[in-house]
Amino acid sequence: MIAALLLAATSPLAAKVDAVAARAGLAGELLVAKGEAIVLDKAYGPVAPGGHTPHRAGRRWRLASITKQVTATLLLKNALPTLDAPLGAMRPELGAVTLRQLLTHHSGLANPDDTPPDAAGVPAFYTRTAPDLAYCTTKPGVSGAPFQYNNCDYLLAGAGLLVGKGDPDRIWPDGMAMARAGDMGVPGFVGGKAEPHYELASFGAAGGLIGTARAVFRFDRDLMTGKLLSPAARAELWKPEGGRSYQALGQWVFPGTLKGCTAPKRIVQRDGEIGGVQTRNYILPDDDLVVVLFTNRGSDDFPIGEIWQGKGFAYDLLSTVACS
Repeated sequence: MIAALLLAATSPLAAKVDAVAARAGLAGELLVAKGEAIVLDKAYGPVAPGGHTPHRAGRRWRLASITKQVTATLLLKNALPTLDAPLGAMRPELGAVTLRQLLTHHSGLANPDDTPPDAAGVPAFYTRTAPDLAYCTTKPGVSGAPFQYNNCDYLLAGAGLLVGKGDPDRIWPDGMAMARAGDMGVPGFVGGKAEPHYELASFGAAGGLIGTARAVFRFDRDLMTGKLLSPAARAELWKPEGGRSYQALGQWVFPGTLKGCTAPKRIVQRDGEIGGVQTRNYILPDDDLVVVLFTNRGSDDFPIGEIWQGKGFAYDLLSTVACS
């Protein structure tokens, strides 16, 4: 295995991917894997804009909304028969809202983004040292409410993961742990300056995990190979909700048109951003490929872009990984 990983790290694909990242001026870490072989796991650029301390591979990053992908997966390990059952019997304030509706943001619950911002513009919800579940139900759930991206959906959905489990960190995949007060992982930068203060712990099951790129890769592989979910449960996890939406449960699943490929590729994508850190987790299950990307520059400083735009860093990166 070690020999295979060393060989992969010197492959022509690794050189091509490395060139894409360097040309874009990436500051962060990029991991690319084919099957069990890690083709590239490399750090780029300085930690601080204009600084002299370089990034290094293997650091603990805030996973941001990759946490939602993990939460949805763990819930489906036990909840597949009850995805569409009303949750009001367990939590009366949710009424007829279902787990599927929580995981696809159709709940109508109170939204943390609406809490009063501090002087730096950070909503008050995200300055607390633990998730405020009571706030989430200050508005009653509405079954089938219009889509609104809302961290409260995952905070309430994920609350049951901790019941009776003892050490809360043991429920998460190896190499991942829920942030505690003051824990932020690699620091982020916005507009070339240190990000405003957030408490990552306040994001809980919606965005509060910290972990390494290799921990995300291991999670992806366990999901792809059936170690985490049965094929039926994984199909449910990755099934887009339809109605012109590619949103699945905790991720987006869509056909991506890439440069150099003769046909669209099925892409499972989870993106996230908290403060000055952006995260991307791409799985191309039909090609046995994984791409994990972290940068500690905000989206205005380092636009990652979307595949459907047909240009930009994400498009160039996945085109190189999947089509070169």
